[in-house]
Amino acid sequence: MPLFSWRYLATIHLLLSWDLLVFRVSANPSKSKVLILGAGMSGIKAADVLQSQGIRDFIIVEGSNRIGGRLLPATLRSGHTVNVGAQTVNQGGNWISGTDGTYGENPVWTLAKSCNLSTITSNFDDNVYFIEHNGTFVNQSWPAVEKAWKSLDGAEAVIAGKVERKKYPPSVSLRQALYDAGWHPTTALDNAIEWYDYDFDYGQPPDNTSARYSQLYSYFWGDTEHMVVDERGYNYVIEYLAMTFLSQNATGHINDTRLHLNAVVREIDYTGSGIQVTTTSGEVYTSDYVICTFSIGVLQKGNLTFRPPLPQRKVDAIGKFHMAVYTSIFLKFERKFWPFDNQNILFASDRRGYFTYHFNFAAVFDNNPNWYVLLVTVTDELSKQVEKQTEKETVSQVMDVLRKMYGPDIPSPVDVVIPVWYNNPLFHGSYSNWPNNFTWEQFEDMTASVDGRLYFAGEALTNTTVGYLQSAYLSGEATGRCISGVEMNNGRLKENCPGNLKTTAVF
Repeated sequence: MPLFSWRYLATIHLLLSWDLLVFRVSANPSKSKVLILGAGMSGIKAADVLQSQGIRDFIIVEGSNRIGGRLLPATLRSGHTVNVGAQTVNQGGNWISGTDGTYGENPVWTLAKSCNLSTITSNFDDNVYFIEHNGTFVNQSWPAVEKAWKSLDGAEAVIAGKVERKKYPPSVSLRQALYDAGWHPTTALDNAIEWYDYDFDYGQPPDNTSARYSQLYSYFWGDTEHMVVDERGYNYVIEYLAMTFLSQNATGHINDTRLHLNAVVREIDYTGSGIQVTTTSGEVYTSDYVICTFSIGVLQKGNLTFRPPLPQRKVDAIGKFHMAVYTSIFLKFERKFWPFDNQNILFASDRRGYFTYHFNFAAVFDNNPNWYVLLVTVTDELSKQVEKQTEKETVSQVMDVLRKMYGPDIPSPVDVVIPVWYNNPLFHGSYSNWPNNFTWEQFEDMTASVDGRLYFAGEALTNTTVGYLQSAYLSGEATGRCISGVEMNNGRLKENCPGNLKTTAVF
């Protein structure tokens, strides 16, 4: 993993080579043709495209000390009383969502295969449920479970047909669409199944999710899910991509002088002919183009200053989009006390979404003692609550749930990982979710460049899928191609570029 921050290169020399303009980098450490803000998937893919098109004069500025963005690995270690090995787990994304679909092979899956990333195929029908109010476990074939899934599947089929025929205006929430289609959850089991089918995916409840656009994007890449279990972490797919064009030292660490780590941006000034970007440490970068890959959550918080302010249409659109919060809580135990080999264990609580989902790592690792690990997922407001309280308080709440399920004598975990996304100033959330009352025109305003020089990319800003790692990849790819095309087209926007807003727009 790259751990070093370096100074940079950049004034431009133009060469004609194979009918392409090739921009070489030179000795100015803070000036470049293109400045890429963020070293997550979007930023790294944009840089990859620029390099492939002969534009090598770019700088990548990253606020953290690593490449990877919201793909963040962590280590679960052994406790003092048991000698088991350490495991790498993923605090952010865990699954490669879809392999093949409408648009062909998922590019993240292609990358994963190229770097031999270890994955397991998830089976989200391999479930067991605990009903809190009567203290019983039931399986997927239990009549009440089958009835609930049949009702929900039927409602989803109705919704899918209406989405295909564009029957839903943007104002209709997924909750309203489900109700109109006959899904009326009344029990704790109904709510657990609904949460599992929607909140677990979108990070927010159906009440806050667009019927029209969330369903439109559901299966562009198919419904096969691969969980990443590689000791290098899911973030390795981004590091691997970066290593295809950034130079490395003899030990394989990236030492390319175009990658600047630990540089947090506080201001983007595009008032002049060039763009100036200033970091919190006072370092100033100048460039002809900027690609801003910051999350919607960061853009919404207002801690980043734009001079002049962004066009009001763009500000309004960014403010109305949703940034979901999704928290993966990992607990490692010295013994396996849960008597199931199902992949998924669901807690059907009287409180909807209350520590509902438990992924059973032991089931996919043949009960290997090193993997007596449960992944407990929470979302939305409960995620925010978890971030406000101490780790001890959260572990106590999870253990109260587990003791209801398995009895009072179960052991405490020997190690715990609880990520912070909402209160992390580099992210302010986990991934985006398309809300109801958000139109396609507002989406175009949100994705638009400004003055043909300031571009935006990220998982929220592609018109094929929203909120997935492949969304970030495709957005970075499109933005890199757009800037490359503009440079080769005498400054004129190409047809496949996002729309462009002028700062002279009505504020």
